[in-house]
This record gives sequence, structure tokens and C-alpha cells, in this order.
Amino acid sequence: MTIWLGTGVLLAAALAFVLVPAWTRARQSNSWPITGLVASALLVPFAIGLYLNVTTWSEDAESTAQLPGVAEMVQQLADRLEQNPHDSQGWQLLGQSYLAMGQYADARRALREAWELTPEPDNELRVALGEAEALADQQSLAGEAGALFDAVLANDPNNQKALWYGGLAALVTEQPELARDRWSRLLAFNPPENVAQVLRQQLQALGGVIESADTPQAGDAEAIRLLISVDEALADTVPEAASLFIFARNPAGGPPVAVVRASAAGLPGEFSLSDANAMIPGSSIANFETLSIVARVSVSGQPTEQTGDLYGEISYRPGQDLSVQALVIDQTVP
Repeated sequence: MTIWLGTGVLLAAALAFVLVPAWTRARQSNSWPITGLVASALLVPFAIGLYLNVTTWSEDAESTAQLPGVAEMVQQLADRLEQNPHDSQGWQLLGQSYLAMGQYADARRALREAWELTPEPDNELRVALGEAEALADQQSLAGEAGALFDAVLANDPNNQKALWYGGLAALVTEQPELARDRWSRLLAFNPPENVAQVLRQQLQALGGVIESADTPQAGDAEAIRLLISVDEALADTVPEAASLFIFARNPAGGPPVAVVRASAAGLPGEFSLSDANAMIPGSSIANFETLSIVARVSVSGQPTEQTGDLYGEISYRPGQDLSVQALVIDQTVP
């Protein structure tokens, strides 16, 4: 999931210019973590350094242990491409570096060069160019950028970045059901929590998660589908920044069989537990006759139960209770 670290901040930017004004009035976070942007920036010097060392541009390239700063290295790559403008891989790396640095117009220009020099562009180049087009000009989601993401999803329907931007393109072209389908698929991959929270909020505004037979799951194991809500008497006591933990437990005791962490801001809403959320590799929810499903709102954000947390619990029978299970959070930890 390293790819998601580099897109956390970009998600906020994309939402700002497409989703918020056009489709939702959902509450938005006042700030976005900069971890993703920093991670992307750190990848740039190593990628460029490796490229400069393994290509034939220069035999006296410095070792990656003595690399200059990011901006200097990107400029060095750009200067070399002026001398050797027919290097498609160099243009693609330059474009992806500009993307990581937030220089979207420059990224689009470099990736267009790579596209022109590549006889048969692969999905990686399609996604990179589509992302640069979309971030440089939001209107391109209704045209060239949207077409690039559609092309990727046609032969790789589980490409996660294409599912994200393809959902944005679907909204711009007034296809909300297609956006729901693509983002529902993306959510099933269990992305990092900051991304998952954004997806849940937007899916809720669009009518909720779409459950379909071709939604990716972990193997063939069943998923426990839950509709979780908070009792009206407790609804006003849920802090906006609280976390939601969903546990599948063996009633006989022991560690949780599966756990999902989400944002309490997604309540009420649909959630699911499957073997993809297993605490012990190789374990399966199908191995139990009965499971106790607990949904707990953690005021502290910690998985351990603390005074003041809110929770609800139901009993679930794997293989028998196949419909969406209603779980109401209606109790307080004393």
C-alpha cells in the first residue's frame, strides 16, 4: 500500500475541486496529514539516483549515498533530457517526480513527452498521465484524463488509483452510480484510514456502498455485512474525531478473530468484516459456529476499552446470517 502514502494530500486537493462543490455537503477535515507528501518526496531522490546510475547517460554519476537535494536532482534529470529528448523512461520518471512535488503542469508536460515516445503505453503511464492531467486541469476528468482511467479499468478493473480518479471522472460526467461502484470497489481493498474515511463520507453522500458479486474480497470467504448506527439517545455524545472499532470475537474467549478500524464520522453506515481483516494469518471467520460482533466508538482513539466509550453487540452465525446485519451502538462503558 505504499502508493497510498503518496496520494493522501492529493486526495484532499481532488476532493476540494470536484466533490465538495458539486456533490456533497458532508463535513470536511480542517487539516490533512503531510506524511504522504513527505513520503513521496523522499522517494524522488532514490528513484532518480538509481536511474542516473543504471542508464548510459553518465559513467561518472555520484553514488546514491551522496545524492543532492530533491529539487536539484529533478533539475539535473530535466537538464539531461534536454540533451537526450528521446528517452521515454526519463520523461516518465521526471513526470512522476513532478507529481510527487506537486508541480502538476510540469508533470503533465513531461508525461506527455513520455506518451509520445512510447509505442504501447502501459497502465502505469496511463495512470500517471491521467493523474497529471486531472490535477493540472480538473476539466480534463470529463475528457482526456477520464478516458485514460477508463482504459486502465477496462483491462485492470482493480487498479486502485484508477478506481479513485475514475470515480471523480464519473461524477464530473454526471454518472453518480458509476462513481459509487468504483469507490465501493476501492473501499473493499481496505486502504489507509485517512483515505477510507474520505471514501465512506463520499459514498454515504452518494447513497452508500454498492455490494456486488465482483467486489474484491479476500479469497472466497464470506464477508460479514453490517449496518451500524448509534442509538438516538447517544448520538449527540459521539465526538467528531472518535474512532470506530469493529471486532469479530469467539464467544468462548481469546483474541479478536477480525478487526476493522474506521472513523466514527461514517456512522450511520455500512461496514464489513472478512478474512482480509483477520488478526491471525490463515484464520477464517468461517471456522466458527457463532461470533460475537462488537462495534465500539473509542473516544480516545485506542482499541482498548475505556470508560465513556460507546458500544453495541450482536451474535452472528457464519454461513447462515448472509443478509446485512443491523448493529445499534446503544451502551456506554462504565
